[in-house]
Amino acid sequence: MICVLNGKFFSVEDAHIDVRDRGFLLGDGIFETMLAVDGVVRHDSRHLARLFDAAAQLGLSVPVKKSEITALLRRLLHENQLGEGRAALRLTLTRGIAKRGLAPPLQTAPTLLITAAAAPPPPPHMRAMLSSYVRSEKSICSQIKTLNYLDNIMARNQAAQRGVDEALMRNGAGNVACASAANIFVVTDGVLCTPMVEDGALAGIMRSVVLDAARDMDIAVREGSVTPGALASASEIFLTNALIGVCPLIEIDGSPVGDGGIGPVTGQFQIRTSPE
Repeated sequence: MICVLNGKFFSVEDAHIDVRDRGFLLGDGIFETMLAVDGVVRHDSRHLARLFDAAAQLGLSVPVKKSEITALLRRLLHENQLGEGRAALRLTLTRGIAKRGLAPPLQTAPTLLITAAAAPPPPPHMRAMLSSYVRSEKSICSQIKTLNYLDNIMARNQAAQRGVDEALMRNGAGNVACASAANIFVVTDGVLCTPMVEDGALAGIMRSVVLDAARDMDIAVREGSVTPGALASASEIFLTNALIGVCPLIEIDGSPVGDGGIGPVTGQFQIRTSPE
């Protein structure tokens, strides 16, 4: 497989990141995961806008221009023979090499790694559990896709041990914030609701796509707090991220969501947002 490291192409065996890199040592960095279908990167402008915005918030410089990244993504898909079907692209940006210590250096040489791999088809549905791991709504790690993902990792591991696909994470107030790797949408009495970013929800790319589509489709939509009780009374629930698109959630902690199938609202969004 071929990757891109700071704008240059290498085989993954020949690409090397310095052991002093703060991304490796401290998780000092951010990432984006993008879906390409038949060589076309989905929602690339939204992903790159979020990457550059997050970098600015953290004081990270991006060593490659937006327009150059777009060209690199296309070429990387070609180099890995991923021009047909589904492919996952990951951009990882770190602050780069620095001396020991927590304080960011004044001068940095950031590291930008881009990788590509074949992506499986999205699952037809998912089952989930309510995790005991908390997503802090006050932390910058809930606002930006940082490399500090340990809470999410432990929540997903909890789900795996339970034999389900996803873990739903609550914030410090006990409200539902998100899944370990996805945003969550709840349909109750015909109204579509998703946790607000102030409650710890990441401003996901597919989340924004669904919210835009809901307004175009004249579906009532609300960004607000979602309690665990709201999950129990929902007629439909679905999860979203770049790779799974819109995925029905059919079960939480062993109890079916609605009638346990794909609801009509979820189906509408699957059709409206499908890249196929």
